[in-house]
Amino acid sequence: MKKTLIAVAAAAALTATSAFAEITFGMWTKAVLVPVANDGEDYKAGLTQAWGSAARTAGLGVNGVNEEGTAGYTFEIRDQAGEDKISHGDRSVLWVKPIDMVKLSVGYFDDGDNGFRQGSGFGAWDWLRPSRTTDLFFNGDDAIMDKKSGDGFIAEVTPIEGLKVMANIPFLKTGTYIQDAYDIYKKTQIGAAYTIDGTGTLKVLWTGVSEETKVGNKKSDYTGKIGVAFNLTAVENLNLAIGAKFDIVDEDYKVGDIDFSKKSFGEWGGAKNKAYFALNAGYQVSDAMKVSLAGGVKLFKNSGFDPKWGIGAGVDYVVMDGLTLNTDVRYISETKYSKNGIKVDGKDDAVSFLVGVSKGFSNGSLGVGFEGITNGIGFSEIPAGKDDKGKAHDGFMWCVPVVFTFSF
Repeated sequence: MKKTLIAVAAAAALTATSAFAEITFGMWTKAVLVPVANDGEDYKAGLTQAWGSAARTAGLGVNGVNEEGTAGYTFEIRDQAGEDKISHGDRSVLWVKPIDMVKLSVGYFDDGDNGFRQGSGFGAWDWLRPSRTTDLFFNGDDAIMDKKSGDGFIAEVTPIEGLKVMANIPFLKTGTYIQDAYDIYKKTQIGAAYTIDGTGTLKVLWTGVSEETKVGNKKSDYTGKIGVAFNLTAVENLNLAIGAKFDIVDEDYKVGDIDFSKKSFGEWGGAKNKAYFALNAGYQVSDAMKVSLAGGVKLFKNSGFDPKWGIGAGVDYVVMDGLTLNTDVRYISETKYSKNGIKVDGKDDAVSFLVGVSKGFSNGSLGVGFEGITNGIGFSEIPAGKDDKGKAHDGFMWCVPVVFTFSF
């Protein structure tokens, strides 16, 4: 009897709640099975994710919003293959709209929740990515404009039609609920975007970093980065985006103390004090064929007129209803720089390629492909193998990815 009363009470509470709020469920999951790969020395196999780490084989997202659309939340959890516990997903956000033109959000945000992040991901980006530490895809998801994920506060203001202003402030970090105010505000991200109907969108984004070192007795600062991007929408069937980013760094910043492999500021390593330019384009040739193109150039302070550059292209072709052929080839001029932005000998260039076939379903897909890469660059979860003397392989590597996706 007691259990019956509890069930009735729960049902009544749910019914009452639903009268004042809309609750929806949804999630995107993905896994990359690698039945066989070769790291140049040995054969490998496993289960991972396109960008490495654990495969997302199950998850749940819950969205709630009140009847007026003025307050709500998003909550996500994941159960990933190879992990021994359920973890939170990309979002745990509470938001309110005190007035129509203002939205205020607090919580844990995904990389793209600032509304400005923009990349050049296509082709192999959706399979098993070539090693991210070499920047073969020129930042991929961040190629055009940078991310900023984590805990904090986001304010979005749309004062007039077509204009959006955003501030992203990292008020929290794991396990620390109150911090020094300067440590919080120095990493603020501020952006503005203006859309001209029928033409495109212009975006400007400042991302604060504020790192400080000493050169002799003089302090030297790495303040952050400013980015500018434009998305052209005026041409039918063409999506074109160009972006530029510039580090704001004191001329004598002591880059020699920076760990080249350190993940920082939305990039996977690299010297500070550089300029970066990127392009991403997609053209729908016909209902069956789409052509994609991406490229980028990095100019380091200490590299003179010897920039790092790369280019890539891909074709997606619908062979028949639900069956698509994916191809991709990429080239990068240099695969590694030293801490101060000077090329490292022996790592001159690299080429990667993908050939794959994907079968789409109503809410999911299955793809099988073959990928290769030169110069021992490796893939997101498959580094170059080492011989019995500890020397890393510097030749051709390959893998066979099998990609599972599902969303609802």
